[in-house]
Amino acid sequence: MIEIKNLVKNYDNTSIKYSDYKIEKGDFVSIIGPSGSGKSTLIDLIVNFITYSSGNIYIFDKEISQYRRKEKNILMKRLGIMSSNSLLLSDLTVIENIKLPQLIHKNQIEESHMSYLINKLNIENLLLKYPMSLSTGQRQRVLLARAMILKPDILIADEPTSNLDSENTNNLIKCLVNLNHELKTTIIVATHDKVVSNASKRIFQLR
Repeated sequence: MIEIKNLVKNYDNTSIKYSDYKIEKGDFVSIIGPSGSGKSTLIDLIVNFITYSSGNIYIFDKEISQYRRKEKNILMKRLGIMSSNSLLLSDLTVIENIKLPQLIHKNQIEESHMSYLINKLNIENLLLKYPMSLSTGQRQRVLLARAMILKPDILIADEPTSNLDSENTNNLIKCLVNLNHELKTTIIVATHDKVVSNASKRIFQLR
């Protein structure tokens, strides 16, 4: 599903070089490494928030720079993203935030799938609340629901358990494991949290 070859990202005073990686359908991969090793950068390169200096990233057997604008819109529907930039809109309720990808991509939401997510993420009692009233753990579960609402083939998350206590961390990881096992969603997580990496099927170590 995703293949990385000879990937390099140059900055003014340094460059980050990545080993070659291949991620298959149904994988649950943790990307780990010390601060500054390029975990978040790799996530941003995969979802094309930033451009790479050399090398290749293939998603669904096509180099991402070769996707045309219309094709890229279709591609983004197949990716669920929880990045460090992911935010809930403060003037929308939780349920309105979850449904936001439907408006952006003009896709119909499967009611059964939405009910499944709401139940699995235990957010039934949050749907009419506004983001300001949510705890950090609740906010992360809502962001996960929004990332998964269009049934993406791949979920990509950057430090999803950051700032969570152990109980909320375990709850979120349980949700990720369920999504991977029950929906066969391919999951890629950049993390410094050993609890997350221990729950994954494979680990990519950056140095």
